[in-house]
Amino acid sequence: MVLILLDQVLFCEWIFLNKKVFSPQAQPQYDLFISLHCNSSTESYPNGSTAYISVVDRFAAWDLAGSLLDNISAAVPIRRGKIEQREDTGGSAGIYYWNAERQWDMPGDSSLGVKSDYYSVITFCSKFGIPSMILEHGYCSNPGDDAVLSDDASVWAIADAEARAIIQYYTGHEHVFGPAETDYPSSCMWHGTASSRCTICGAKSGTVDLPEAPENHYWRILESVPPTCTEEGYAKKICQIENNLMQQKYGNEVEPVEEILPPAGHSFDIIDETPAGHGQDGHYLKRCSVCGLEEEENIPGDPHTYEVTEEVPPTCTAPGRRTSRCTVCGDLITEAVPSPGHQYELDRTVPATPTEDGYEVWVCSVCGDEKTEILSVCPHEYDIAETAPTCTDPGRRTYTCRLCGYVRMEEIPAAGHSYEAQMSVDPTCTEEGFFRGKCTVCGDVVSDRIPAAGHHFVTAEDGRRFCSICGTEENGDEVRSLGQTLKSPVVIAITAVIVVQFATIAVLLVRHSRAMKEHRAKFRY
Repeated sequence: MVLILLDQVLFCEWIFLNKKVFSPQAQPQYDLFISLHCNSSTESYPNGSTAYISVVDRFAAWDLAGSLLDNISAAVPIRRGKIEQREDTGGSAGIYYWNAERQWDMPGDSSLGVKSDYYSVITFCSKFGIPSMILEHGYCSNPGDDAVLSDDASVWAIADAEARAIIQYYTGHEHVFGPAETDYPSSCMWHGTASSRCTICGAKSGTVDLPEAPENHYWRILESVPPTCTEEGYAKKICQIENNLMQQKYGNEVEPVEEILPPAGHSFDIIDETPAGHGQDGHYLKRCSVCGLEEEENIPGDPHTYEVTEEVPPTCTAPGRRTSRCTVCGDLITEAVPSPGHQYELDRTVPATPTEDGYEVWVCSVCGDEKTEILSVCPHEYDIAETAPTCTDPGRRTYTCRLCGYVRMEEIPAAGHSYEAQMSVDPTCTEEGFFRGKCTVCGDVVSDRIPAAGHHFVTAEDGRRFCSICGTEENGDEVRSLGQTLKSPVVIAITAVIVVQFATIAVLLVRHSRAMKEHRAKFRY
């Protein structure tokens, strides 16, 4: 269906008020709108016909506009002019065409990224999914054009030429309809429609009504305070569809809406990174690109895989010790195993009488140690004294009754050594390691050889097997020379300890020799 009006101002009023044409129930199926005009100028030389079409590609009727201009110039002596597009840069007109991102876009809003038409008649048609154009037949201010346009026969010739161009454009081929697409979407004010369109000429078919969408407002921000990374912002906005209809006196009322904008959240960039490794955590240092806040995030490393290499079990009165090493890297840890203390069980009881104390005999189920608990006729009130345990010896807690003098003692298990490494040489796949530690509490010194870790063979893609730690191939030559043995970290460490001890003895012998000489010289006479 083709809709032709002679005056675009009339159309501006009619498109809103004539609900018979653009109500949701009418489901308009117009394929084309043409606004017919005659041009004019303050000069007499401009002449010829012109067609203004939409700047929106979807509604730009280039081919039809060209056919209309060609037919006009062939029918009457008016110069065939050009096809023009005029873009609106966003003045004060207030109402603009619909596009896929905004039902009612606001030119000048850089977030839209889509152009707007300058002429309102083209704007409104595009908004409702209808290709359109303004057809200027010639210049009334030009004597030649005016003579043609004032002649009735010429006007009828122009009308016939335009009709033939339109008929040929829409009927000169077999229609090929594509899938249904939205003509204009539903909004807070009206239903939208969808139609199948011919892929050649754009003619509509099968127009259907789209469901209502009262929540589909299209907001224009009136004033705002943007949120920060951590603080809320504020915006006052108005629905542009409702506001434009109100300005056009469509009978609706609309008020701005105030909205609290949630904090935007930080936008972190990593500025430093320490990768995690075996037995060692890494970290990210990140900085917010907006506010500059820096945070550090830990990256867990691969944990050690320890297996026990030596274990001295605890007794009832002394702690034990457990030594473990990592099967991957050979890392050594030594830890005390606390003494569980005696596990006493009641063996026999002699009850107290009104005049004599009784007693209980308790026997440790582990080591056989015995203790006796007096069952006194006295309601004991104890004073408590305590001797702290050492690393190797248990402590004691003494309960003394202030009424009758009865004394009861409890044993406090030894605390166990807390060793701090003084010298540590990690084992390799084939060589022993060495550990020398000193207890930070009592000064006890412990020295241990750490067994070689052994190779950890894996299979490569070519079938070869090699150690993932040192790279030695399985069944490879691992014979060590005397020089290699002497260069072993363990041998070097032990040799250093021996040299230091011999040097200390030598110094003491020299001092002793000098003291003896002075003593003999003093008592010679």
